[in-house]
This record gives sequence, structure tokens and C-alpha cells, in this order.
Amino acid sequence: MTIKDAIKLFGPAWIVMMADVDAASVLTGVADGQEYGYRLVWLLLLLTLPLFLIQDAAGRIGAVNNGKGLGSLIRGKFSTSLALLSSMPMFGVDVFTYVVEYSGIAVGSLILGIPIYISLPSFFLIHLAIILTKKYTKAEKILLGISFILMISFIIQAGLRGIVPNQQIFYFSSSPSFIFLVAANIGAVIMPFMLFYQASATAYKYIDANSSSEVKVRWSSYETIIGAIVSEALMVAIELATTGISKSVDPLNYEQVSQALSIISGNLSPYIFGIGLISAGFLALIVESFGSAWGTLESLNKYDPYDEKSYKNLVWLYLTESVPALIVVMIFSNNFDKIVNFVLTLMSISPIVALIPAFFIGILVGDRKIMGDYAYGKTRLIIYWITMALIGISGFMSLIY
Repeated sequence: MTIKDAIKLFGPAWIVMMADVDAASVLTGVADGQEYGYRLVWLLLLLTLPLFLIQDAAGRIGAVNNGKGLGSLIRGKFSTSLALLSSMPMFGVDVFTYVVEYSGIAVGSLILGIPIYISLPSFFLIHLAIILTKKYTKAEKILLGISFILMISFIIQAGLRGIVPNQQIFYFSSSPSFIFLVAANIGAVIMPFMLFYQASATAYKYIDANSSSEVKVRWSSYETIIGAIVSEALMVAIELATTGISKSVDPLNYEQVSQALSIISGNLSPYIFGIGLISAGFLALIVESFGSAWGTLESLNKYDPYDEKSYKNLVWLYLTESVPALIVVMIFSNNFDKIVNFVLTLMSISPIVALIPAFFIGILVGDRKIMGDYAYGKTRLIIYWITMALIGISGFMSLIY
């Protein structure tokens, strides 16, 4: 594999891993830093492994089946009904996810001094313009730019905070609250939109690449592990950067957050955090919309990346999800904490929803008729199913607790 190959193929896995650090993850990282300091670093780093193992299978499917997204493959292997079963629950969950992303963008904008009646409609229109981009690789360049702003922001944020001495770096408790926290973190490591996005974005991008299937599969795995490591490292950075903030500070209250960050990291810190939070919410918003729309339209055989008419369907699906979420956030702008906490409670089913497409991915990636020589062997399939089971159990545990 050459550097030229890597440059041509780079994008899908990296973007989806950065989108995993969405507004909800950032706000959760702030809360973890407030409550536990450095004591959850071990858990965040450990989550790199299941994140890679599940997403790598989705990427491999896309790398081998150039031009065919996950929804199309499930429909071809099974039926339209089962393809819809794998995608439609994700479509419903993403409506709630949009609320959290828009809320994160709103809080970040307020930290920067931008009123939400300016920021939210602006980001909505920019998002729409990106969705209307009729070639994925063009949209991807914008997404890559946002992902690097996200990464740099939180690295700088952690640097401004510096290392807090005498911190305990490991903690575990059998208390129900801590078990819930661990289960929720494991369960939330994979979101349904991530699976559809990586499989389909990889398929749509790699079809135009002249590299061999072996090179495509190998690079997809490399990019996925790199992205998984950086994604969880950013979560660690967020936790480190917010260690020392009082537990009484509401992460969704921009005035409280700004003041708290200024005290521990300097006057520049709130602005860096605001940029990072906006980038996290906006990147996830776009990736979720692509993943959700691709999965649904592919399942219905209504999407072709080379057919301009398909983009009309994509836009309508985007508007169906995005407009209601935007209106909710605008209406309840004085109660971000209430609407976000309510939505996060509803989103606790996301890990369970992700099990459905993950199940089909496990079957597809082991099917030699579909994957050829790049199908998973028995050992790798066993590892995949065990990882999926652990994520599922964690998701159910977070609901029970």
C-alpha cells in the first residue's frame, strides 16, 4: 500500500469515528470530568477495542462491495422488509439525536456570543447545502475539515487545562450508579447511524478508486483503528480538560460553563470549548443525516449515488428529521437541560437499535458469496459476535439500571 493509496481512500472511517464524539458525548465527557476526574480514563481507552471491532466489519463490507451500501446488501441478501427493519428504527432514533446535536450547537454558539436565532438557522442552511452536494467525495472534504477543527479544539482545550497533579487514574465500584455509567458507556460506543454511514460511504467512495480490493480492505481497517484510537483519546482529552469543574455547574448552561472554564483554564478556554462543541454537534448532525437517509433509501431501492433524482429523496428525509428537531430546540431554548435529559433518556434505546444492523453485518461479513476471499473466518466471527453481545448486554443493563 502506498501513500497515494491512503490519500485516495482516506475519509469514511475517520469521519464516522470523529462523529462518534458528538454533542452528547462531549457533554457526557464534561459530566464525567466533573464527577470522576481522571478515574474513568481507563474505561474510555478500553472502549477503543469494541468500537474498532464492530465498525471494522461495516467498513470491510463497503470496501469489498463498491457502490452497494449496507441497506442495499441487506435487501439483496434477505428482503426489503428486513432491510427496512434494520434501518427504520435508526431513522426514528436519529430524530431525537438531532435535538441533542442542535442543543450542543446552540450552547456552543452562546458561549461564543452568537444568539441561537442566528446560529441555528445558519447551521441548518449550511447542512442543507452539504446534503445537496451531489457527489459524496465533495461533501466529504467539508466533513474532513470539520473533523479536524473538532480534534484540534479539544486537544488545545486539554493543553490549556494542563495536567492536574495527584489524580487517581483508576476507579471501580459495584454501586448501581457506577455500573450504570460503565454499561451506558459501553452500550453507547456504537450508534446505528455509524454502521450505515461507514459501510455506505466506503462503498460510494471506493468505487472510484483504482486500488485493489486487498488494498481497500487493508486501508479500511487501518483507518478504522486510527479513528477509534483518536476518538477515544478525544473523549479522554475532554474529561481531563474539565477535571476540577464544580459538580454544581450545568454543562448545558453556557454562562456557568464559560465561567468555570475561565477559572481553571484561562479566558481563551471557553471560546475553544465552544468551537469544539459546535464542531462536534454539526459533524454528527451531517453524518447522522447521511447514514439515516442512505440506510432507509437503500432498503427501499430508492437511492443511487449517480442518480440526481435520488438526492430529492435524500433531502426530503433530511427535512423530515431535521426541521422538527430544530423547532423543538428553538422553542425550548431556555430549558436545554430539560429537553436534552428527556431526549437522552429516549436515546438509551440506541444501543439496542444498533444491534439490528450489527446482526445483519455479522452475517454479511461472514458470507463468502458476498465477501469472497475477504469474508471473516471463524475466529474473527466469534470475536465479532462476542463483542456485539457485550454491547447488547450493556445496552440492556443501562435500561434496567
